[in-house]
Amino acid sequence: MNVAYDPLIAGRAPPLLEVDSLKTHFSTPRGVLRAVDGVSLHVARGEILGIVGESGSGKSVLAQSIVRVVPPTQLALAQGSIRFDGVDLMGLVDESLRALRGARVATVTQNSSTALNPVFQVRSQMLETWRFHPDRRRSGVAPESRMLELLAEVQLHDPERVARSYPFQLSGGMRQRVAIAMALMGDPDLLIADEPTTALDVTIQA
Repeated sequence: MNVAYDPLIAGRAPPLLEVDSLKTHFSTPRGVLRAVDGVSLHVARGEILGIVGESGSGKSVLAQSIVRVVPPTQLALAQGSIRFDGVDLMGLVDESLRALRGARVATVTQNSSTALNPVFQVRSQMLETWRFHPDRRRSGVAPESRMLELLAEVQLHDPERVARSYPFQLSGGMRQRVAIAMALMGDPDLLIADEPTTALDVTIQA
């Protein structure tokens, strides 16, 4: 994947996310795979940016690279600049990155099974997100109310029943919507969504 940043369409707001000349290469038996090769993009606060590409073009690797979750043992090259709200993510230690993920930066993956623990109810998992990031809580908002509000916003028609359910009791599309709601529970500044509507019915993907 190779994406260039065009300053003419970026607007005047200071970037919340700045990615410059990012490269993520992997070692394979057939040689070096350049999954992300020189990507530059800027996202302003409140801006929505969509990246389009065919399957295997590197979109998922780009998302993983931005939040620094690519296994280092697989890397042949990790190079470039990633700045979030002025902070250089490439220079952060693991502890600082963990504090950032899920709070100020949240992700939604294609597969909800990677986000939901099968042995815990939806309610406990969403409220754990709330407890884990106390500095992101909305003032005066009860966690239960916020949870039910978000489940309704992602078009789950009986939020209270869904909250009491285990992931295996929900359809794939319902689990994906729960994962989206859970990512929003911490009120993140930046949400990175990797084809989050893949498992949803076509009538609600929009």
